[in-house]
Amino acid sequence: MSRWGKHFKDGRNWPGYNEELVIRSTFLFNLDFVQQWDQEVTNMNRGKRGSPYLFPESFMKFMMMWKQFLDYRALEGMARSLADMKKIPQYGYYTTVWHRIHDMKPTLDISDLRYADLGTDGTGLKTNNARSYRIMKYGDPDSGRRLG
Repeated sequence: MSRWGKHFKDGRNWPGYNEELVIRSTFLFNLDFVQQWDQEVTNMNRGKRGSPYLFPESFMKFMMMWKQFLDYRALEGMARSLADMKKIPQYGYYTTVWHRIHDMKPTLDISDLRYADLGTDGTGLKTNNARSYRIMKYGDPDSGRRLG
C-alpha cells in the first residue's frame, strides 16, 4: 500500500495484541471457600435463632467482589452456572445475595501500612442541591400552604 509515495509496512503483531486483550480480560475464580462450605455454614448456624444460613460468609464475600461488575440478577445467574457445573453445592436467589451483602460490615485492616493512596469516584453525586438553594435564597413556597 502506498502512502504519499512511500511504502507502508505494518509492523504490528496483531495475534500478540489480540492475546494481550484476552488475557487482560481474564477473571480468575478463587473457589477455595467451597472446600469448607458445610463446616462454615454449620459454624454460622450454631446458636442462631430463626432461619438457618444456607450460604457461607466466604461465598457472600465472593459474590460481593463480583457485584462491582454485575448486577444482582447476573450474580444469581453466575451462581446458578457454578452450581450447574458442580463447582458450588447450591445457589441462592438474588434477593438472598442482596440481603446478605447489605448486612455485611466492611472491614479494612491498614494497621501495617505506612502510606496509602486513596481513590474515590463521585459518579452520581449532585454538584448542587438546587431545591435547598432556592429555599435558602427565596424561601419555601410550600410553607404557607396548610393541609387541612
